Amino acid sequence: MLEKLSKSIKSSIAPVVVTAALFLIWELCVRLLGIRSIVLPAPSEIIKVIVERHDLLMTHLWPSLYLTIMGFLLSVVGGILVAILITYSEVLRRGLYPVIVVSQVIPKISIAPLFIVWFGTGAMSSLLLAFLIAFFPMTINAALGLQAIDEDINRMARTFMASRWQIFWKIRLPNALPYIFGGMKISITLAIIGVIVSEFVASQEGIGYLIKLSGGLLDTPLMMAAITVLSLSGLVMYWVIAEIERRTVFWQVPADEFSRQGG
Repeated sequence: MLEKLSKSIKSSIAPVVVTAALFLIWELCVRLLGIRSIVLPAPSEIIKVIVERHDLLMTHLWPSLYLTIMGFLLSVVGGILVAILITYSEVLRRGLYPVIVVSQVIPKISIAPLFIVWFGTGAMSSLLLAFLIAFFPMTINAALGLQAIDEDINRMARTFMASRWQIFWKIRLPNALPYIFGGMKISITLAIIGVIVSEFVASQEGIGYLIKLSGGLLDTPLMMAAITVLSLSGLVMYWVIAEIERRTVFWQVPADEFSRQGG
């Protein structure tokens, strides 16, 4: 336990040191060069705004986080279900793959105004846009994982009269879990983008609306504070998924540990 804790602390030192150094350089450049806060506020000023105006930031952050999480969860459920369908059906695979790819190729910023027309300026537009953006990586990753099983193991399971359900539950799903979590890590970041884009286009609340509003008022410190809070929230959600993956896919050796062992 102590050894694992020590390794975890050592692995987190480098990014903390690099981040602190970048913020220190940023702070010094702003102060020494006399850059006005309307152009680029110093990190200390951004932190001050976050502390002083946390009520405003939290008021707009919670709607964005709620829609992000809901859109992400919908993309996970929908993506895994579609991945199962295209894994077990050749007809659906040939029919759905082009549609999924086309839906991803279309720029989402161009779809946002259409969603506003169809579903209004409420939460539904942001939720559906977040779902649409996050859906593609979940589907593709889950499908790759479900299809990437060892054929020898699959044939052996069939030899022992294993049913499709048993093969799926005991072989395909465990094999697909690393792929699914990889898709989840991508999807959670894309879901945030979908919500923010929708709030930019038409919304009266949310962190995206606050960023747009503060930009229109030339309140750069507040804008940077909103971006910082949003970024930290995204990091927390990503970390939660990574922790769930570490505890769920316990048989998989992390890439960094594997490289240290000389693999």
